[in-house]
Amino acid sequence: MRHTFIVAETQHEAWLSRRGDAYLLHLAEGSIPVAIEAAEGGGQLLRIGAEAFGVLVAADGDAVYIHIEGSTFAVRYVDPVQRYASHAGGSADDVAEAPMPGVAIAVHVKEGQRVSAGDTLMVIESMKLETAIKAWREGVVAAVHVGVGQTFQRSAPLLSLAPQSGS
Repeated sequence: MRHTFIVAETQHEAWLSRRGDAYLLHLAEGSIPVAIEAAEGGGQLLRIGAEAFGVLVAADGDAVYIHIEGSTFAVRYVDPVQRYASHAGGSADDVAEAPMPGVAIAVHVKEGQRVSAGDTLMVIESMKLETAIKAWREGVVAAVHVGVGQTFQRSAPLLSLAPQSGS
Protein backbone atom coordinates (compact mmCIF):
# COMPACT_ATOMS: atom_id res chain seq x y z
CA MET A 1 0.00 0.00 0.00
CA ARG A 2 1.23 3.48 -0.79
CA HIS A 3 1.87 5.76 2.14
CA THR A 4 2.28 9.51 2.23
CA PHE A 5 4.97 11.23 4.26
CA ILE A 6 5.70 14.92 4.64
CA VAL A 7 9.35 15.97 4.74
CA ALA A 8 10.14 19.72 4.80
CA GLU A 9 6.52 20.55 3.87
CA THR A 10 6.70 18.37 0.72
CA GLN A 11 4.52 15.27 0.33
CA HIS A 12 6.20 12.07 -0.81
CA GLU A 13 4.45 8.81 -1.68
CA ALA A 14 6.39 5.69 -0.80
CA TRP A 15 5.86 2.06 0.05
CA LEU A 16 7.96 -0.94 0.98
CA SER A 17 7.90 -4.40 -0.51
CA ARG A 18 9.92 -7.49 0.31
CA ARG A 19 12.39 -9.12 -2.04
CA GLY A 20 13.81 -12.21 -0.40
CA ASP A 21 15.32 -11.15 2.92
CA ALA A 22 15.53 -7.47 1.89
CA TYR A 23 13.16 -4.54 1.42
CA LEU A 24 12.65 -2.31 -1.60
CA LEU A 25 11.60 1.31 -1.09
CA HIS A 26 9.34 2.39 -3.95
CA LEU A 27 9.21 6.09 -4.84
CA ALA A 28 7.91 7.91 -7.90
CA GLU A 29 11.47 7.90 -9.30
CA GLY A 30 11.86 4.12 -8.98
CA SER A 31 12.81 1.46 -6.43
CA ILE A 32 15.88 1.10 -4.26
CA PRO A 33 16.97 -1.54 -1.72
CA VAL A 34 16.88 -0.30 1.91
CA ALA A 35 17.62 -1.69 5.37
CA ILE A 36 18.08 -0.51 8.93
CA GLU A 37 20.45 -2.57 11.01
CA ALA A 38 22.46 -2.36 14.20
CA ALA A 39 25.76 -0.49 13.81
CA GLU A 40 29.01 -1.61 15.40
CA GLY A 41 29.38 0.08 18.77
CA GLY A 42 25.65 0.79 19.03
CA GLY A 43 23.24 2.99 17.11
CA GLN A 44 21.69 2.20 13.77
CA LEU A 45 22.92 2.01 10.21
CA LEU A 46 20.66 2.96 7.30
CA ARG A 47 21.51 1.25 4.02
CA ILE A 48 20.18 2.87 0.86
CA GLY A 49 21.34 1.04 -2.22
CA ALA A 50 25.12 0.55 -1.88
CA GLU A 51 25.56 3.42 0.63
CA ALA A 52 25.36 3.21 4.43
CA PHE A 53 24.75 6.06 6.90
CA GLY A 54 24.80 6.22 10.68
CA VAL A 55 21.38 7.42 11.85
CA LEU A 56 19.52 8.25 15.02
CA VAL A 57 15.76 7.76 14.86
CA ALA A 58 13.15 8.95 17.37
CA ALA A 59 9.39 8.53 16.93
CA ASP A 60 6.67 10.69 18.46
CA GLY A 61 3.21 9.59 17.28
CA ASP A 62 2.95 10.17 13.52
CA ALA A 63 6.22 12.16 13.48
CA VAL A 64 9.62 10.51 13.16
CA TYR A 65 12.82 12.50 13.62
CA ILE A 66 15.85 11.26 11.72
CA HIS A 67 19.37 12.56 12.35
CA ILE A 68 21.66 11.68 9.46
CA GLU A 69 25.05 13.14 8.51
CA GLY A 70 24.70 16.19 10.78
CA SER A 71 21.16 17.10 9.68
CA THR A 72 17.86 16.35 11.36
CA PHE A 73 14.68 15.74 9.39
CA ALA A 74 11.12 15.54 10.65
CA VAL A 75 9.07 13.02 8.71
CA ARG A 76 5.33 13.08 9.34
CA TYR A 77 3.12 10.15 8.39
CA VAL A 78 -0.20 11.16 6.81
CA ASP A 79 -3.13 8.95 7.78
CA PRO A 80 -4.35 7.45 4.47
CA VAL A 81 -8.04 7.60 5.34
CA GLN A 82 -7.82 11.30 6.12
CA ARG A 83 -5.63 11.97 3.08
CA TYR A 84 -7.91 10.29 0.55
CA ALA A 85 -11.02 11.78 2.11
CA SER A 86 -9.57 15.29 2.01
CA HIS A 87 -8.40 14.89 -1.60
CA ALA A 88 -11.87 13.90 -2.66
CA GLY A 89 -13.56 16.61 -0.64
CA GLY A 90 -15.46 13.83 1.08
CA SER A 91 -15.26 12.14 4.43
CA ALA A 92 -13.99 8.92 5.92
CA ASP A 93 -17.46 7.50 5.13
CA ASP A 94 -16.35 7.42 1.47
CA VAL A 95 -13.48 5.00 2.24
CA ALA A 96 -13.67 1.23 2.79
CA GLU A 97 -11.19 0.35 5.53
CA ALA A 98 -9.65 -3.07 6.10
CA PRO A 99 -11.47 -4.82 8.95
CA MET A 100 -8.29 -6.81 9.72
CA PRO A 101 -4.74 -7.15 8.37
CA GLY A 102 -4.51 -9.29 5.26
CA VAL A 103 -3.92 -9.49 1.54
CA ALA A 104 -6.10 -8.55 -1.44
CA ILE A 105 -6.87 -11.69 -3.46
CA ALA A 106 -9.32 -10.21 -6.01
CA VAL A 107 -10.29 -6.71 -7.14
CA HIS A 108 -13.53 -6.55 -9.12
CA VAL A 109 -13.67 -2.80 -9.84
CA LYS A 110 -11.53 -0.03 -11.28
CA GLU A 111 -11.42 3.72 -10.87
CA GLY A 112 -14.36 5.46 -12.52
CA GLN A 113 -16.59 2.39 -12.40
CA ARG A 114 -20.17 2.87 -11.19
CA VAL A 115 -21.25 0.49 -8.42
CA SER A 116 -24.51 -0.30 -6.64
CA ALA A 117 -24.99 -0.95 -2.94
CA GLY A 118 -24.13 -4.59 -2.23
CA ASP A 119 -21.78 -5.08 -5.22
CA THR A 120 -18.62 -7.01 -4.35
CA LEU A 121 -15.74 -4.58 -4.83
CA MET A 122 -12.85 -6.79 -3.74
CA VAL A 123 -12.06 -9.93 -1.79
CA ILE A 124 -9.47 -9.98 0.96
CA GLU A 125 -7.94 -12.85 2.91
CA SER A 126 -6.81 -12.90 6.51
CA MET A 127 -5.74 -16.06 8.36
CA LYS A 128 -7.18 -18.19 5.51
CA LEU A 129 -10.57 -16.49 5.85
CA GLU A 130 -11.88 -14.76 2.72
CA THR A 131 -13.99 -11.62 3.18
CA ALA A 132 -15.90 -9.82 0.43
CA ILE A 133 -15.74 -6.02 0.64
CA LYS A 134 -19.08 -4.81 -0.66
CA ALA A 135 -20.26 -1.38 -1.74
CA TRP A 136 -21.99 0.26 1.21
CA ARG A 137 -23.84 2.64 -1.12
CA GLU A 138 -24.32 3.46 -4.78
CA GLY A 139 -21.51 5.51 -6.28
CA VAL A 140 -18.44 5.75 -8.45
CA VAL A 141 -15.11 4.21 -7.50
CA ALA A 142 -12.71 7.11 -6.90
CA ALA A 143 -9.59 5.06 -6.08
CA VAL A 144 -8.48 1.49 -5.51
CA HIS A 145 -5.72 1.67 -2.90
CA VAL A 146 -4.53 -1.96 -2.90
CA GLY A 147 -4.05 -4.37 -5.76
CA VAL A 148 -4.14 -8.14 -5.93
CA GLY A 149 -1.34 -9.61 -3.84
CA GLN A 150 -0.75 -6.46 -1.80
CA THR A 151 -0.79 -6.77 1.97
CA PHE A 152 -2.30 -4.20 4.31
CA GLN A 153 -2.85 -3.54 7.99
CA ARG A 154 -6.12 -3.22 9.89
CA SER A 155 -7.88 0.10 9.11
CA ALA A 156 -5.86 0.63 5.91
CA PRO A 157 -7.90 2.19 3.09
CA LEU A 158 -8.85 -0.46 0.53
CA LEU A 159 -10.85 1.70 -1.88
CA SER A 160 -12.75 4.96 -2.00
CA LEU A 161 -16.01 6.02 -3.54
CA ALA A 162 -16.41 9.52 -4.92
CA PRO A 163 -18.19 11.83 -2.48
CA GLN A 164 -21.91 12.08 -2.97
CA SER A 165 -23.35 15.38 -4.12
CA GLY A 166 -24.21 17.60 -1.21
CA SER A 167 -21.73 15.99 1.23
